[in-house]
Amino acid sequence: MSWVIVQQLKVEAHKVVTIEPTANLNELLTALDSCGFQHIPVVADGAFFGMVGYADVHKAYFESGSADKEQFLTETKVDAITVNKNATIHEEGSIEDILLAIDRVPFIAVLSEEGTFTGIVTHSANFEMLRDALGMHKPGIRMTVSMPEMQGSLLKFADVVRKYSNIFGLLVLDDDADFGYRRVSFKVAPDADVDAITEDLRQVGVRVFHVTR
Repeated sequence: MSWVIVQQLKVEAHKVVTIEPTANLNELLTALDSCGFQHIPVVADGAFFGMVGYADVHKAYFESGSADKEQFLTETKVDAITVNKNATIHEEGSIEDILLAIDRVPFIAVLSEEGTFTGIVTHSANFEMLRDALGMHKPGIRMTVSMPEMQGSLLKFADVVRKYSNIFGLLVLDDDADFGYRRVSFKVAPDADVDAITEDLRQVGVRVFHVTR
């Protein structure tokens, strides 16, 4: 299942603009200008060496102290300024692996079991996954409730709501909270009886505190 998630989010390698580590910085800037991204993967013979972008070029130039910009761009190789060499995930990686790996980098490279570069996962792909998980592509009424942190609470909640509507776009919050309650956000059908759901949930100790129609 994890493999399916990574495959679903991945931009295939043949659709990604890459640069070889032996290319010079003029070639890099041309590649960046052509694709419109701030960073691109550094790849050669299927191996991922890291990523590089405009900011890395600017930083390297100013730190070099060179007075001849054109000479610097022509003579400096991409490999010299490549960053984030470990920003990778394997195709069988989990959602948690993706979110942890992409936290502070522009994208993460996806590697096969043999270590071959097969594509990238971007921030926009993660946001799309979140939008899908929240049911944002479907019409409905979003409700947010507070329920006690007790065994069986989620089952009681689901038993009540499904009498009136299917549940989709469910998100459980406050995973690290220590005050005995969790917030749960979810969507129900546009014609669901929200008042009846609210009252029935109250009967099982679940409080509705926000509704967005």
